[in-house]
Amino acid sequence: MSQSFNNALEGIVYALKTERNIRIHFIVGVVVIGGSLFLNISRLELVLIIVAVALVLVAELINTAIEKAMDLMTTTYHPLAKLVKDIAAGAVFIAAIAAVIVGYLVLFKGLKPHIFSVIRAVKGSPEYVTLISFTLVIILVILGKVLFGRGSPLHGGMPSGHAAVSFAIFAIVTLVTENPLVSVLVFLLALIIADTRIRRGIHTWREVTAGALLGIGVVSLNYWLFLT
Repeated sequence: MSQSFNNALEGIVYALKTERNIRIHFIVGVVVIGGSLFLNISRLELVLIIVAVALVLVAELINTAIEKAMDLMTTTYHPLAKLVKDIAAGAVFIAAIAAVIVGYLVLFKGLKPHIFSVIRAVKGSPEYVTLISFTLVIILVILGKVLFGRGSPLHGGMPSGHAAVSFAIFAIVTLVTENPLVSVLVFLLALIIADTRIRRGIHTWREVTAGALLGIGVVSLNYWLFLT
């Protein structure tokens, strides 16, 4: 009995160490269950949340086991092996969608007052909007580089992070100060930074242009949403 328990734990630990998706689902599950304890939900609703999270993790573990079994049976590409893996992945997808729906139905009513409190705090506060804009720009730059599969977070790839940040600063300065001279000076500074990235061969003009549009666009959108 104790050996079976130990084997099960070893399997879970192995999956957590080697499978990124399981780690993500595990962390999200812990955060959701832990956060649920601070919301005004009933015991039955808490049980539903725990079951939903558990179903996703179980589906992920089964999916991992099936993938390992398929890899053991054949070392070359086989259409049936791929089909089996796809079906197992589909089970995970359905479990994840069901968990999201359960989470929304149970947690949203408790989160709703807090969400509106945050929105009210952000509205009318340029400091919060600036911080959110900067964070969004950096996240979108990293996502873009991951999506296009080129460069690192701080070097190369689509879009240019330096251009995105420098033109985001230009947009913030323009919207906050409403001083044309200061805006022109900051714009020239951003332009010099973008030009340097092209001249050094780190970025193409398309990557720099995309970064500039991203920075200006995110800042403008956030200021329009929260400060007008």
